[in-house]
Amino acid sequence: MTTAFVLFTAAAISVVASLSFIEGKKRILDSAKQSMNQSVYFAENEVENLVNRAYHTSESISSLPKSIFDLAKPEVLEAVLSSSLSNAPEIYGVFVGFQDGSFIQAINLLTPDGSRRNTPNTPDNAVIGWRLIKYSEESDTRTETWRFFDKNGEEIQDHPNAAKTVDYDPRNRRWYIDALNEKHTVVSDAYVFASLLKPGITISKPIENVPGAVVGVDLPLTDLALLTKRISAGKNGVVAIFNQDGTIVAYPDADKIILKKGTNSHLELANLTSIDDSRLLAAKAALESTHYDEVTFSDNGSEFFGVFKSVSQNHYINWHFISIAAVSDFTDNLFTMLYETLLISLAILFVAIVAVAALAGWIATPIIRIREMADKITELNLLPVSNFQSPFIEINSLQQSMERMRGALDIFIRYVPRELVRNLILSNQGVEVGGTRREITVMFSDIEDFTTLTEKLTPEEVMSQTSMYFEQLTFAVQANRGTIDKYIGDSIMAIWNAPADDPSHIDNACRGTLTAHSLSEELNKNLIAQGFRAMRTRFGLHVGEALVGNIGARDRMQYTCLGACVNLASRIEGLNKQYGTSILVSDAIRRKASREFLFRRVDIVEAKGTSVPVTLYELIGERGEDAAFFVGSEELKRASKYEEAFDFYLHKEFTHAFNILDKLSKEAPNDGVVQSLMARCAHYMDTPPPASWNGVTTILQK
Repeated sequence: MTTAFVLFTAAAISVVASLSFIEGKKRILDSAKQSMNQSVYFAENEVENLVNRAYHTSESISSLPKSIFDLAKPEVLEAVLSSSLSNAPEIYGVFVGFQDGSFIQAINLLTPDGSRRNTPNTPDNAVIGWRLIKYSEESDTRTETWRFFDKNGEEIQDHPNAAKTVDYDPRNRRWYIDALNEKHTVVSDAYVFASLLKPGITISKPIENVPGAVVGVDLPLTDLALLTKRISAGKNGVVAIFNQDGTIVAYPDADKIILKKGTNSHLELANLTSIDDSRLLAAKAALESTHYDEVTFSDNGSEFFGVFKSVSQNHYINWHFISIAAVSDFTDNLFTMLYETLLISLAILFVAIVAVAALAGWIATPIIRIREMADKITELNLLPVSNFQSPFIEINSLQQSMERMRGALDIFIRYVPRELVRNLILSNQGVEVGGTRREITVMFSDIEDFTTLTEKLTPEEVMSQTSMYFEQLTFAVQANRGTIDKYIGDSIMAIWNAPADDPSHIDNACRGTLTAHSLSEELNKNLIAQGFRAMRTRFGLHVGEALVGNIGARDRMQYTCLGACVNLASRIEGLNKQYGTSILVSDAIRRKASREFLFRRVDIVEAKGTSVPVTLYELIGERGEDAAFFVGSEELKRASKYEEAFDFYLHKEFTHAFNILDKLSKEAPNDGVVQSLMARCAHYMDTPPPASWNGVTTILQK
């Protein structure tokens, strides 16, 4: 009995310590992620403020009167440009290009903190430089002169400023060409400034009162490098700013993102795939594979998490932020605390062993009770049990520990489906990392415009409505032998034929989806009656082979499925929006489902990332009059006529198909599937497809 007590107590301590560690780790990482998100939002505001000042500088200059831009008196314009630099010291240069190729520029030789910029061929005491290029029509040449001024505004005379002929023509520059072509303010992609050897952008706009003239602003991005260094989380963290094609705009080590290309050592900004930082590449791959704003990934044997944020969509730059932190930077102290806790627990356990050895007879009955409690926990019977009193504090403490463990597991089981665990036990599958290939049916659901729907609701109302919603759909899935794999925001992923075998998994999945759709519609009626908006749900079904089993690490795993069929089911769900349907299924579902279900073809699609066309069907209901989801005789006739129209469509007889669909449309004007096929027929009636056309629609968006 002493041995059993020791083993049981050790197990209890381990479980409690492990749960405490997991919860502690989760809270620490959640706090770190929240801090990282706040830092990224702060950085976004800093970026927008930085670019806005340069943007508004170009806006202000472009609206000045025509007289300001008279090159016969360039001092007026030079003074205006210099004043703009004083008001926005982060700007490097402000310049104007004219229709005849003339050019005037003012450059700021000091950074916002007062240090000198790395600009060659300029006097050491100069703070402002003026550059003027005048075009001579007689000689067809451009003459350049430079003037420099110190901090007191006095012109520096001992610097050579003799005029010289140059080839520079602003009309050949992208900032000039793009601004005139677009006829509004244009923000360039980030590039390396040749004079500063630093990354920056150019903002340009046509001058309103001078035809053919364009004002430009050169904005260095060196301040953003300092910003990314300042907000990097932990000693092993990093923050980077990059644009849509992956070019890095800002990075803590500014020199690291400037690369030499080609034999002429042309300078370019590094890409996420070319910079010598494997963390960024690993984070990018994780983000692209999950499409979430927060991801966890591994790099060189270390665990990291990343936070992704885009600059506001209504802004004129398309930049993205990524903040990466090493998990170990936040959890090292937690491991130390766990080790110390285990040492203390082992010391207490040793004392308990001595006491139990001497008084084994007195504690036999309580130990049996505790063993019964453990057996119930093993059976997932987590109902509270009656307490008992022992004359020994250790026994009472152990009972309390068991009760705390029961309570902790009772909370935990609410996050892991109880039936999933029981099914795993009944199917005799070992709880080990890994899985087996088997045919499964996969369902994805999603609430239409969930973000818009919840904008006017309080958090409590959102929680209440989604709880009712998930309760109804979960019941529909489980009542038809399905298993909830996971909840993904407002979406549900469910599977059939795993973990336990289900010979009728396709029919059960179809019936479960129809049940879920019906219950969601009933829920919507109640929501509308209460003054809320309906939560219209879309479903996608597909059947295929997948790898099913326990994914993760030995001490932290999830029972789930992986494979192309899972991805295709998700894609099919997303296509509901395009066709105005609620339940879309693949041709594999249609072929293998029993005859009692009614389907109709929607389209033949080739989704992005796939090479095999898939015929999409809408699951309408059941054919049998006694069935729960009988569609009615009129709907059966409509489905038959629609299938006839679809056959005409595939045989390029678009006029016949259109005539049938037109009649069906008048009977049911809100039938999105009919409207979609009519639109395609009308298009091909006006623009016949090529001879090789096979009816396949290519879907370019995921």
